[in-house]
Amino acid sequence: MQTTHSTQLVGILTHPVGENLIHQMFSAACAISGADIAPLIVDAPVRDVATPYGALRTLGASGVYLDGRLRSSAMGLVDYLSDEAHGANVINAITFDDDHATGHNTEARAVIAQLEPYKDSFAHGSAVILGGGAMARSAAFAVVRHFRVKHVTIANRTPQQAQVLKQLLSGTKTSTVIEAQELFPPDIAQLLAEARLIVNATPLGSYPNVDETPITIPDIFHNRQIVLDTNFSPAITRFLRDASTAGATTISGVEVLLAQVQEAYELLTRSEFPQEEIRTLLETNERE
Repeated sequence: MQTTHSTQLVGILTHPVGENLIHQMFSAACAISGADIAPLIVDAPVRDVATPYGALRTLGASGVYLDGRLRSSAMGLVDYLSDEAHGANVINAITFDDDHATGHNTEARAVIAQLEPYKDSFAHGSAVILGGGAMARSAAFAVVRHFRVKHVTIANRTPQQAQVLKQLLSGTKTSTVIEAQELFPPDIAQLLAEARLIVNATPLGSYPNVDETPITIPDIFHNRQIVLDTNFSPAITRFLRDASTAGATTISGVEVLLAQVQEAYELLTRSEFPQEEIRTLLETNERE
């Protein structure tokens, strides 16, 4: 697009730079709405993120979106934090307002929005969060701090990461009992079977490894469960297919992706996000 002195600049920080879905979604949203906004994708290795971040602030950008590992590496760049960013220790969007920078976590808010209609099904039971990375932190914050379930198990293939996340959440005021386990399905089979909510926040099952799933034990899923997968490519993973076949209520990661990008886009651009048009774009890309 052609830019002018009045074009609003938004940074998309990622590493390495390649075909980036967030940048594609921002660019498509700007084109569809006709907004005079230029999303600029910038290579930002974790160790050097302060340099492009500072350059974008100097250029008068309205904010930046942080992708990948950068979401867990930006706490020192901001002056203020949203509740979700502070609680999960994850930032995926930073807005610039005069001389202040505020870190936001729209991923946690997206998880909350997707689970809210089903809260009566799991709020008084137990939940299992699979994973230990940034998305697992966001999902665990949503479940512990917003829905206040009785018992949450954090299960990750690296037990130390699960333990770190447990300690992060235990440091907040909560009545939820939090447990850390190794993601080794036979050992946590009973916890999974008893859970009313299961969230997959691992990359297992995403493209191109679409035949993978973190849960391979039969008879784990049942019709009293809510099962959410944060992976969005494919929209229906093997994990979700297995859960749906057993009668569980399933939520695709596409819904989480759309919700979190919509909020980030509207925070950073102060423009309306054309969600249905972007949903159609994602569906077209998946078919191709």
